[in-house]
Amino acid sequence: MWRHSARPAGRAFLGETLVEIADPLDLAYMAIGAKQALVEHDDISCRARFEGELDFIQACIDQVGCLDRAWQRQNDQFPGVWCYEVAEPFGYGYGAHLLRGGEPARAEEILGGIVAAATEAAG
Repeated sequence: MWRHSARPAGRAFLGETLVEIADPLDLAYMAIGAKQALVEHDDISCRARFEGELDFIQACIDQVGCLDRAWQRQNDQFPGVWCYEVAEPFGYGYGAHLLRGGEPARAEEILGGIVAAATEAAG
């Protein structure tokens, strides 16, 4: 049930606009997982679908809102360390999915499987 960060995720005002604030460790560990997927998969597929590594990593971390919503649904009951057991594997799994030509619409499904597996493993 650990989700440490120097700054909690949530909402804040940017001028008069209410914006979502991502947990910095969620972002970092998603990027770590995405980079692992990129290293382990053919770089040619990345070049074919993305405009380089930065574009690929951005496509992965664009799903941080999905990750935050999943965390909120846990109601502080997740039995492990979220960034290790969910954020990083999600970055990897979602990144690998994109590199294989998968569509972004499957992000929630991929994440749901990771959360379920991590919860079961801790139980």
